[in-house]
Amino acid sequence: MPVNPKLRDPHVDRLFEAILQLRSVEECYRFFEDLCTVHELRALAQRFHVARLLHEGATYEEVVRRTGASSATVSRVKRFLEYGADGYRLVLRRLARTRGARSRG
Repeated sequence: MPVNPKLRDPHVDRLFEAILQLRSVEECYRFFEDLCTVHELRALAQRFHVARLLHEGATYEEVVRRTGASSATVSRVKRFLEYGADGYRLVLRRLARTRGARSRG
C-alpha cells in the first residue's frame, strides 16, 4: 500500500535517513533520548507492543491488560495493521525472521 502523500516531506526524509544511520540499540537509545520526551518514546513503544501482540493473535482484552493501552489505542493500531501502509507487518515479519535465524544459528 502506498504511503500517505501528506507524510512525504523533505524534513521527514532527513529524519528517516538519520534513523537509518543508527547501528545498535544503544545508539537508538541515545538518538531517541535527544529527539523525544520519555512520554513520546513510551507511547511509540506501547503502540508497537500492541501491534506485535495483535499480530500474534492476542485479543483486545489481553492486549489492554498486557500493555496498559486504552481500547482506543488498541483499536487504532488494529485498524492500521489491517488497512494501513503495511509498515507494522513489514517490520514484524523481518523481526520474526531475524529472531528465527538467530535461534537456528
